[in-house]
Amino acid sequence: MNGSRSLLTTGAALKIGSRSWWPGAGIIFSRGLLGPVTPKRRSLGKSQAEARSPGWLGRAAGAVVCLIPPSRITHAPKACAPALPSEGRGPLAAGQADGMQPAARRVLIESLGLQEAGTGASGCRASGAPGVSSALPVQWRAPSCCPCTCGAPRGALPQQLQPPPRPREPRGGTARSRGAAMSRHPDRDGPLDGDTHQREMVPSKRSAVLVDGVILNGPTTDARAGEKFVEDACRLIMEEVVLKATDVSEKIFWTCFTLEHTAFLVCEWRPPEQLKQLLDLEMRDTGEPHHRLLELCQDVIRYSVKTNHPRFFNQLYAGLDYYSLVARFMTEALNPSVYTYEVSPVFLLVEEAVLKKMIEFIGWKEGDGIFNPGGSVSNMYAMNLARYKYCPDIKEKGLSGLPRLILFTSAECHYSMKKAASFLGIGTENVCFVETDGRGKMIPAELEKQIWQASKEGAAPFLVCATSGTTVLGAFDPLDEIADICEKHGLWLHVDASWGGSALMSRKHRKLLHGIHRADSVAWNPHKMLMAGIQCCALLVKDKSDLLKKCYSAKASYLFQQDKFYDVSYDTGDKSIQCSRRPDAFKFWMTWKALGTLGLEERVNRALALSRYLVEEIKKREGFKLLLEPEYANICFWYIPPSLREMKEGPEFWAKLNLVAPAIKERMMKKGSLMLGYQPHRGKVNFFRQVVISPQVSREDMDFLLDEIDLLGRDM
Repeated sequence: MNGSRSLLTTGAALKIGSRSWWPGAGIIFSRGLLGPVTPKRRSLGKSQAEARSPGWLGRAAGAVVCLIPPSRITHAPKACAPALPSEGRGPLAAGQADGMQPAARRVLIESLGLQEAGTGASGCRASGAPGVSSALPVQWRAPSCCPCTCGAPRGALPQQLQPPPRPREPRGGTARSRGAAMSRHPDRDGPLDGDTHQREMVPSKRSAVLVDGVILNGPTTDARAGEKFVEDACRLIMEEVVLKATDVSEKIFWTCFTLEHTAFLVCEWRPPEQLKQLLDLEMRDTGEPHHRLLELCQDVIRYSVKTNHPRFFNQLYAGLDYYSLVARFMTEALNPSVYTYEVSPVFLLVEEAVLKKMIEFIGWKEGDGIFNPGGSVSNMYAMNLARYKYCPDIKEKGLSGLPRLILFTSAECHYSMKKAASFLGIGTENVCFVETDGRGKMIPAELEKQIWQASKEGAAPFLVCATSGTTVLGAFDPLDEIADICEKHGLWLHVDASWGGSALMSRKHRKLLHGIHRADSVAWNPHKMLMAGIQCCALLVKDKSDLLKKCYSAKASYLFQQDKFYDVSYDTGDKSIQCSRRPDAFKFWMTWKALGTLGLEERVNRALALSRYLVEEIKKREGFKLLLEPEYANICFWYIPPSLREMKEGPEFWAKLNLVAPAIKERMMKKGSLMLGYQPHRGKVNFFRQVVISPQVSREDMDFLLDEIDLLGRDM
């Protein structure tokens, strides 16, 4: 071993000053004295360290330099490195640096403020060996081999990895570095203006570089202040959102000798004009200090609806899943876009794994899919995919020359079907709404009747969209019977299971979607009952012939090159109409990993069990009336105030009852105790729709819901 070929190296991670360095991370060219070296709390193993790919100068050298003030110590700390053979120690002498090219040796010696042998003092206090300036003692140790694949001894610098020369910095540092050091936060180390070691690793220009009046020297981001702001904001989120918003208990305390009551509310309602003033929405020419931004964050949280509150029942999403929340923190920090493997390797593989598992639960042996920004977009994808399957030429030639395309869907379907038909140029008049029964299910005989009628009129039927879990009533269309009709007429069957798809996770309730395996495509939103966090929506396709890619690909040459160094089949971006796309599958994957399939099944079973409990309580209580017996988690009911309970059910009764739900909704919103949706529906006057999703909801919350409605509406 030739000790001159590297400086101090260890098998453990090192912390130098305020920065941490891994073995083989590179030589640090530094002017100042960094102080003693201590091992980082967690070390990389030898195999991990050696597996790191070779990079610029320091990676090939596999070395880390430690500068130790002579007034502090006269030897390298024992914790810095394991004991090595004595021949692995020695001075950094010009005559011994045979493993380095002359230019590299000179840059290294000058960067460390050392002198070559014979040009300075005759000895080294740290090692006791001649040849190194005594003003800057240094102890170094060299491992046996280079961690890269170049075949050179560790510490030897290949010709192509020689560092460029850089001018020496004045002993006191530049004005910029001195100013940065003086403007640190008291509780942080390191400068505010970016990553110092990046500037240490490359040559610097002493004069300012201006382009269009902009100084380009060094980064301008105030990194340390930004990090502090992130920490403070995350603490605020934890305290005001994660902890408080899930607490429904009433707090009692004394303030100024007065007994006060407070409870954490679902919302603090303010009318729009007042809220505009409270939030200070104006964006000014100059930025605002961080303490003011934190105040704004607090206001945003305060006046936002707490959808994770156990008494938020307004929409088909609710609650807080902690694992999904962490996944969202991670993806927001990493800021990925999921279209090619090279820029999003982890999230593409995660999406592939999640889609594969969801396909299994549908009952397909194989399939394809993609995550989209909402169930509405998934339905639009399916409609366009069915049209492309029916007429592939439409992608290039457009609608000209085509017959009148027509599709069929339930009268209880989601409104996105009309939007999709409008957006795709099919036209809302070419959406045929099939009649439903009293429970909101599509009537198969009516479907077939409309298909025959459209064909007689010269139209071209191409798609049937069934619904598994309608938005209002929670109805499930009879998929097996509908699939028979689609096969008979050669039509694409799409199932909008955005809401009801979660029942597939439950062995007890998956029968609601019996026959879904016969569908050609399925929309499924894990952000609803499975609580993956908005938005998390998948379109799943039975076809495995790359139909998605054929339909949507544009073959952008700057993204989807076919001569890449890896398997380009993992570049899934051409299956989407989007370019930038969020890694939404990661949220669901994290929750699934944490809870397991059995945990997700329990989540579904509990939500439906609580729904059954509420139904039974509604039947028991005076003044409450069910719209119909539910089969899923949608509980639809009227509250009849005492003033109407003796009135006969006639036009006057229904006209007055129509006013009750909106009035109670106004009161509950202004009080902030509860949030529940209402709507009229197909000739029925306004009624409440309650949906149970969150596992944080309990029997007590069900009782509170009915008690609160009665309290708010009994005087009407």
